[in-house]
Amino acid sequence: MLWKHIIGVYDKDMQNELRRATKLTYHHVHLNSYSVMKVNLAAQVMSMSVSKIMQEYGGDEASETAKFVSMIDRFFACMNVRSLSESLRKRKPDLMPYTSLEDPRFKFLLGDFLGYLNEWKNEVESKEGFKKTQKSKMFLSTQTFKGLVMRTHAVAEATQFLLGSGVSFVLTNKFCQDPVEEHFGHRRALGRRNENPTVYQFGYQENKLRQQRS
Repeated sequence: MLWKHIIGVYDKDMQNELRRATKLTYHHVHLNSYSVMKVNLAAQVMSMSVSKIMQEYGGDEASETAKFVSMIDRFFACMNVRSLSESLRKRKPDLMPYTSLEDPRFKFLLGDFLGYLNEWKNEVESKEGFKKTQKSKMFLSTQTFKGLVMRTHAVAEATQFLLGSGVSFVLTNKFCQDPVEEHFGHRRALGRRNENPTVYQFGYQENKLRQQRS
């Protein structure tokens, strides 16, 4: 899996009068220290449309990169169901609300997606003639891999629990921790370099944040 395949899709698409990967821009493929942190750019690069065009433009050489992109696209969709109608507007079944314990997306997440990551990991670990540092560049970072595994199990199992308890539908985007991270990000900004606030300081910051929101 190589980033040059993503760049190849952008370069070849730019040569066409009617572009197909319409959301890819220069900033999507030539990243800097700021843009590499932008989730919207990642979601637009790791999209099914990019995967399909890559298969057409890149052939067998880019097939594994195209497969990775398509897997991530489905993962993003399954984990970010946020409304009852978005799947209809975007014609994307993976964005449908979860309503059944038999939903095939559970098999994709816990079987296909995690199986794909584990197979990739095992293949890298079994390679001979490479140092540990070299192998680490052939796979996701340990933190990223463990985070994906933990989040996938957590969301899938929480969704199954809720459906089994009588909840009529589940929107997986509601499990997102971004609001929590944003809240404590504001706290860090208020506390500046103070990483160990007292109970009094914590309460003062909380009241100040409440006043800002009101």
